[in-house]
Amino acid sequence: MLPWWKVSKRKLRRAHVQLLRGSGAPAEIAGGMALGLFIALLPIMGLQLPLALVSAELLRRLTHFRLSRVAAAAGVWINNPVTAAPVYGLCYLVGRPIAHRLLPLSPPRAGSQSAGFDLGALSGPDALEVGLGLVIGGVLLGVPTAWLGYRITYGMVSRHQARREERRARRARGLRMAPEA
Repeated sequence: MLPWWKVSKRKLRRAHVQLLRGSGAPAEIAGGMALGLFIALLPIMGLQLPLALVSAELLRRLTHFRLSRVAAAAGVWINNPVTAAPVYGLCYLVGRPIAHRLLPLSPPRAGSQSAGFDLGALSGPDALEVGLGLVIGGVLLGVPTAWLGYRITYGMVSRHQARREERRARRARGLRMAPEA
């Protein structure tokens, strides 16, 4: 039996190869990845995968802009139960100052000086501020993350497809491929 890190590494490699070999133009695959990454940063844990798949299908039907649903699903899996706390923590840190300015100030509660963070103690305006901070931070971080994910995925897929076409052309001409270094 393989250790968990080797199994995880193998699964990541397999997903990477499947993403690169996906059918569709590089823009379709990269667009799906961007959509998935954007949705992954929204505070809707558990609904991210269905939302990504439905959004990709709605975009295709309404605008005829095709996005890879496989790439969208892969982008959503960036945020998983292991990475959710740091991702949402960062989203909250980014969105909290804006949410605090948008909402009216709530009076300080007794015992609010404690060192711990008790989410169950939040009520009313405080809970609204946390939720709004998560959403705002998710959108503010989601846009550049989606853009960066699009650029990286587009480059990877287009290079992979170009190499694949070059190999096919060499085989068609009957030439042997030089070993890759």
